[in-house]
Amino acid sequence: MTEEKSHDARAIANYILDIAPKYNIPSLTVMQLLKLVYLAHGWSLAFGEVPLVKQSPQAWQYGPVYPHIYKSLSKYGGAPIGDRITDKNTGIPFSADELTQKQKKVIDAVLKSYGKMHAFELSGITHKNNSPWDITMKNDGIYTEIPVTTMKDYFRQLAHERNITGF
Repeated sequence: MTEEKSHDARAIANYILDIAPKYNIPSLTVMQLLKLVYLAHGWSLAFGEVPLVKQSPQAWQYGPVYPHIYKSLSKYGGAPIGDRITDKNTGIPFSADELTQKQKKVIDAVLKSYGKMHAFELSGITHKNNSPWDITMKNDGIYTEIPVTTMKDYFRQLAHERNITGF
């Protein structure tokens, strides 16, 4: 069995882009992808100790953002993403080839639940009062990292409220 570990945000983004068609999601915008990576990261924290994503998202004006993903894909603006994120030095796409079954199940569940939502719907979810983004914006301001503990507490509470027991 593979030991669970954290992955580069860009690898998780590529994984989501790769499997989205399986869920009848033909394309994603940068804003949608950023929110889906964030939600997968959050839900993984609800049911485990190892964060899905190595990097912490930052609280930007329009919600949680992983700057590495944003910088890599910003050329698409609001248009569908057409390429995978590649390493600038090697040209090789970032890959999450060491995902555990549990991590894949979390990402699958996020795509089933949120994958077909419009970017603004996803923003509404991530901007809720007392969400990790909201708490970070109020406490620390824009462009600061959203603490992993804040995300873990929030998503564990959501899981409890929704009676979701794990993957």
